[in-house]
Order: sequence, then C-alpha cells, then structure tokens
Amino acid sequence: MNRTVKLALIWLCAAVFLAVFATILASSNPTRPVAPPLLSPSEYRPLGTDHLGRDEYSRLVYGARLTIGAALAATVITVTIGLVLGALAALGGEAPDRIVVGLSNAALAIPGLLLAMLLIAALEPGFLAIILAIGLGAAPGFTRMSRSIFNGLKTADYVLAARAAGASQPRVIVFHILPNSVRRLSPLATINFAWAIMGVTTLTFLGLAGDPSIPEWGVMLNDGRGYMLEAPRLVLFPGILISLTVISVHAIGKWIASPNAEGN
Repeated sequence: MNRTVKLALIWLCAAVFLAVFATILASSNPTRPVAPPLLSPSEYRPLGTDHLGRDEYSRLVYGARLTIGAALAATVITVTIGLVLGALAALGGEAPDRIVVGLSNAALAIPGLLLAMLLIAALEPGFLAIILAIGLGAAPGFTRMSRSIFNGLKTADYVLAARAAGASQPRVIVFHILPNSVRRLSPLATINFAWAIMGVTTLTFLGLAGDPSIPEWGVMLNDGRGYMLEAPRLVLFPGILISLTVISVHAIGKWIASPNAEGN
C-alpha cells in the first residue's frame, strides 16, 4: 500500500466519520440562520456563514452524511441489480442472456446523466429520486461487467468439478462462483461508488434535490456560485470535499484492482 492509498484511506475514514457523527460534530442546525449572512470565518463560526446566515461548517458536516449516504445507497442498488442480472445472463441460458444484454445495450446507448434526469422527471425531483436515478442508471454497465466475469468463472476447474460432483446450479452459484467473483467485482463497485458521488452532487447542483435548503455538498455548490466574488469559500469548501472524496475512493478502487493488493 503506497502513500497515496494510505492518504486516500485516511481521508475517506474522516469523511465517513463526519457522516456518521454529524449530529454530534455539527455546532448548530444546518438549515436555520444563526448569524448575519456571509459572515467571515471567526472563533465561533470557523467557516463563516452562507448567504442566508446558516453555519457553513454545520452544513458541510451534515452534507457528508447526505452525499456519501446517497452515493452508497445508489451503489448498493447498482451492485444488487448488476449482480442479479449479470448472473442471470451468464448462467441462465441463451434466452435470458439475449434479453439482459439487449436491455443493457439499449440503456447504455443513452448518456448516464440524461438517463438519470429522465428517471427523476418520471419520479419527480427529490433525494430519493436521485438515489434511484443514479443506482438504476449505472446498473446496465455493472450488469455487463458482472456478466463478463461470471462467464469467465463458470468454466473454471473448481466450478466444473463441483458440477461433476452433483452440485446444483444454485449451490454452484452461491458457494463457488459468487465468492470467487468478489475479488474482481470489488474494484468495480468501489469505482462505481466514486462515480455515484459525482452523480449525486451533479444532480443536486442542478437543483433536482427538491428541497433547496438541505445541507448537501452539491446543493451548497449551487447556493454559493452566486457569491463567488464576495465569499469564494462557499464554493471552495464543498468543491474540495467532493473532489478529495471522489479521488480517494477512486484511488482505493484502483489499489484493490492492482496485483500488489493481492498479497496484502
């Protein structure tokens, strides 16, 4: 594990710590004004206030919970759908394979951001809609990747030996194929998590979160862009948090996928 990966792990742990203990670490209610608008950083307000007088530090802390939590939920949806459909395509026979591949190709022909916005338009704007849009939008790509991995594993010697010994198809999948696919699918899931963070903050920045007062990093970027000359910190702080978190998750995903990680 090199220094970059160690720093990435430290930062990600710190971000998760903020998300889990937001209610304890925040100094005030993130949605209510507590001081004059655009107050400069001070002893009592270390990061100052935004254009409505809300504590910037508290909003950033709660933003970690909303942004990371939403991205994690979206990734769980992506991975779950991708695993089920990928296994169905690779191990279910020719007909299911054609159907799954055809639907995945059709979905992949639509740009991810556009597909997410179409889903939100159908569900109407809101945080739950964003989670579903990001999770469902990334599922076709993960389905194709998991299908490819399962196709490679189903002809492995240990799988053929299990079938020759009389193991049923569900048993082969649960006890032989899925456990041995974790090593290859983990980097994909991790990198998908990084893209989910970008997707969530992009959609919230575009104003699709529904409630404009929620403390979320993308919403904060959108709020602060009109005050970049008076208070550039309103854009700088959430932008840095988003960038560092995405870079850290991506670096960890690349490390998991590297051959050097196998011996650690």
